[in-house]
Amino acid sequence: MNIRIGTRASNLAIWQATKVQQLIEKNGYKTEIVKITSDGDRSVGGDLSSNLGQFTSTLDDKLMEKDIDIAVHSSKDVPVDNRLEIVNLAYLTRGETSDIILFNKKNKKKCLEKLLRNKSVTSLEKIMRIMPDGGKLGTSSVRRQAFFLSRRNDIIPIAVRGKVETRIQKLIQNDVDAIVLAEAGLKRLMSINCLSKQALELESYRISPEDWPTAPGQGAICVHCLQDKYDEFNELRLILNDNQTETDVELEKRILLELGGGCQYPIGVESRKGIIDGMIAPNNWRELYSSGNNYSLQEINEKSNLKELNLITTVNNNTIDYTKRKIVSTLNSDRLRSSLLNVGIPISNIPVIKLEAIPENWPEIKIDNSSDKSEWPILILTSPFAAKAACEMISERPNLQRIMWLAMGEGTARACFRFENPASICADSRDKEELLKYISNEISKDKILYIPMSNLSTMDFVNELRKIGYHVISWDAYTNTPIKVKNIEINKDDVLLISSPSSAKSWIGNGLTVPDNVLCMGNLTKTTIEVLDSFKQSEIRVLDGPTFSKIVDWWEKEMVN
Repeated sequence: MNIRIGTRASNLAIWQATKVQQLIEKNGYKTEIVKITSDGDRSVGGDLSSNLGQFTSTLDDKLMEKDIDIAVHSSKDVPVDNRLEIVNLAYLTRGETSDIILFNKKNKKKCLEKLLRNKSVTSLEKIMRIMPDGGKLGTSSVRRQAFFLSRRNDIIPIAVRGKVETRIQKLIQNDVDAIVLAEAGLKRLMSINCLSKQALELESYRISPEDWPTAPGQGAICVHCLQDKYDEFNELRLILNDNQTETDVELEKRILLELGGGCQYPIGVESRKGIIDGMIAPNNWRELYSSGNNYSLQEINEKSNLKELNLITTVNNNTIDYTKRKIVSTLNSDRLRSSLLNVGIPISNIPVIKLEAIPENWPEIKIDNSSDKSEWPILILTSPFAAKAACEMISERPNLQRIMWLAMGEGTARACFRFENPASICADSRDKEELLKYISNEISKDKILYIPMSNLSTMDFVNELRKIGYHVISWDAYTNTPIKVKNIEINKDDVLLISSPSSAKSWIGNGLTVPDNVLCMGNLTKTTIEVLDSFKQSEIRVLDGPTFSKIVDWWEKEMVN
């Protein structure tokens, strides 16, 4: 009998399929490896949750079509509610279950190559001290995002997709400060010399399992077959299946199912011969992080009553004494407000413009599926609202979800994350002038750039990009209109944090007091308002770094007596 083994085409997937092949052929069977490209492989966008099931379902489709006899999967990628016609034939003996975090710097003493040859672990507390303030964490795993952000609210989550080698390359080229990867995959790739010398030299730490439980099924390889072929392939099951791995993984998956989760669920749980160790984030963890609030993980063990777990975290809203000196902000950022209040800096959000998407203006995103994904277009997002509008448009323009998103700065990157489609690139720019420099230095001119704009935006930014050789598609994606605000007491010794020229003009239009100190989000805003009469008596400064930390630094230096 010739057994056709279906697998994805990545180096890691081929390693797994080859392992299955070797075990089967050792027992006298002939085999053939069939490489299949999944729908999940046809995307480089940030929303992994919509694609995870596609990694396995495409292979299982081939089982249904009888193009292959068995399909080889990473167990952690298999949905808990797999279709009835497909069954799990076997679990191979489980490999390592730990996660490893890699940093974008060389360290001979702590390099990846040495780490993979020893068993040392590092506490999450120590790893947090290594991660820079406002650092970018590259991962598309909801579990890894939720666990890390529960300790470090300042971190910016960045989508890192594709093959392990591709993710490591994004780290090497400084797109992110750190990435988290499964140890099992790294070890398997090293064993077949698929990790570059640069990758093996990166500073790396094995995260302590006590602080960081694994994803259900991580490190295990499973083999699927059709339900009606299960008895026929019983001999294959006897060859391949490890009973302890099967027991442990099935228990982990059962817990995940009972909690109502899937592959992209904020839970880590590992069974070691029936002994459960796990943690889970609250269901509203993303909202809490995005609004600047902290949250804690809840421990799970074999004695836990899963039905009684309280998976919602409530937040006490801070109030403001309007009679004291404060920051008044047109950014309307709940995150910034909560973060500043938590360190004792009073702030009030006063939105003075209304932003509304124009769905009918959004173009179809053109992708040549036959081309390399590195040639696909990029969506450039210049504001948090542009990010929100893009996320709202995904259902009507599904290709939006398949391409990379470049966020102008931390606020826009966090907005992408809040609306569940993390940016692939955060440019660290404060305004369009800085963004232009970033794009010209970092983005190939072969790329088509899609740029949604406000109806009030000038064409200067787009024209400059076209002038230096970029193909740009831009459109009026949302309207920007001034709104009337209720009369709020603002004192001259308050601080005005202004988000844009249009906010400044609406502020004046509402007849609101302009304080003596004005902080701008970028040079363009500063240049615009300096010529306005209402601002001529104010000292105008530009924030030259991460908004929260720079405001704190400025407040403590200038405003604390």
